[in-house]
Amino acid sequence: MEKPVTSPEEFVDEINRRLRDHDCYSSGLRMFLVPRNGRGEDAIGVDWEPRTARNGVIAISETHREVAAEFVVSKYLGRCH
Repeated sequence: MEKPVTSPEEFVDEINRRLRDHDCYSSGLRMFLVPRNGRGEDAIGVDWEPRTARNGVIAISETHREVAAEFVVSKYLGRCH
């Protein structure tokens, strides 16, 4: 079965939405596109903050893996090639 295609912004939004339900979530933990404040088509990756969040890397990596298993990310969604 094919995975649905999503934009980088939607991918990060879905991760942030699900993070709150993770056992290791702490207030303020979030993922964002790199470079910050850029558009999804300009994104070169993702990062997360705050780095001081207790067990933040666990919550981020497990949630990222879960969402990545369900969606394909395309920078070119809606753009003609």
